[in-house]
Amino acid sequence: MKKYLREFWNFILGLIILLAFYYSSNLIINTLHIPFPPAILGLILFSIALIQGIIKEKWIKTTCEILINNMAMFLVPLFCGLIVYKSILAKNWLAIFIIIFATTTIVIVLTGLFTEWGIKLLRLNRLKSFEREEK
Repeated sequence: MKKYLREFWNFILGLIILLAFYYSSNLIINTLHIPFPPAILGLILFSIALIQGIIKEKWIKTTCEILINNMAMFLVPLFCGLIVYKSILAKNWLAIFIIIFATTTIVIVLTGLFTEWGIKLLRLNRLKSFEREEK
């Protein structure tokens, strides 16, 4: 029973952290009137907080695992929208396909580049900390 209670509170803590980043990024965007997606700003701030050690991975691990395991549930509104706007999609299918293909390719390339950069940064930090321990 203690294990389930601990996992429940870990989930709640992770959810609070994720929602705090979501709402703080919305607040920043709305306050400064920046034409930038709040979700992207939230991800950037969240990544910085993880890299800097402000947020520990164990605090959000349970929440992220649950959200990833239930990701299919978030696709239901997408399919409902496809059904509702079927006629518009049928008229503009070629333009939509080209946009989806181009943006997906850009996102994959940028994600790969960002991931490589992050891995190099982590290795450099570990190397520096290892060198400090040897001295």
